Amino acid sequence: MFNNKQCRKRHSGFSGVAFLTHMSAVWFSGRTSDAQVGCLAGFAAAYAVYNAVLKPDRHIPVSWLAYVLATTYHETAFTMQPIEEYGKGAGHPYGDRDPETGQTYYGRGYVQLTWKENYQKARDVVVNLNTLAYDVPLVRQPDFALTPWVAAQVAINGMANGWFTGKKLADYLTETQTDYVNARRIINGTDKAQTIAAYAEEAEAALRLAHGEGIARSLVQMGSQGDDVRELQLMLGCDADGVAGNATLGALTDFQRRHGLDADGMCGAQTWAVLDREIYGIS
Repeated sequence: MFNNKQCRKRHSGFSGVAFLTHMSAVWFSGRTSDAQVGCLAGFAAAYAVYNAVLKPDRHIPVSWLAYVLATTYHETAFTMQPIEEYGKGAGHPYGDRDPETGQTYYGRGYVQLTWKENYQKARDVVVNLNTLAYDVPLVRQPDFALTPWVAAQVAINGMANGWFTGKKLADYLTETQTDYVNARRIINGTDKAQTIAAYAEEAEAALRLAHGEGIARSLVQMGSQGDDVRELQLMLGCDADGVAGNATLGALTDFQRRHGLDADGMCGAQTWAVLDREIYGIS
């Protein structure tokens, strides 16, 4: 039995609460479904295990995870739900039942994994996040590719190793360049490349925040609108409607008063820093 309990744990040097909350505000209007939370948690868990336990051979840079998340967001039409290929491979050779296993290796996951050969590759690199063993039976039971923490690792490893088009994350995202636009070639030429690049920049900001790095946020005051307002509302337990009204500013003023800040009802750099420390556990 596999599960993703480890996805919920707090990992040293990375605030999962900050990551999930910021992503919820920016990508999901402050209202995430179970599938969206499960997806983000699965990626966060894989990221933590690969970088903290399996390093250095399996190190995942921030830019890599940001682009994989952006691709997942686009390919799943924002649902973050692992999907089965429509028609289950009908009309394609990989849609035929394998004589050895009795399984069909049509597309499954966040980024569609097809062909038995690729399921074998995935089996050899996907790690059980609870035991750290390579024992996920993807060839015998290919539907495991629909499990969030497995689908996350398939997307990461597949894009890192060029399983889909031969292009790899390292071709576009290195220590000296971050080319989110041309990274689309890893999956599908240049289709929607600019759009997905913008998603990657948003995901990168969430990851950097979770690592305790400073990110740009606006001054929130009465009448302010947008993603920063939503994040503030989520942090304060308010309705995340994205509009700073009386309820939001009342909760903000109360927070400021309780933490020795100037209770002016405006969220600027100093208040954001204290919120990050108190709510996210980062400084």
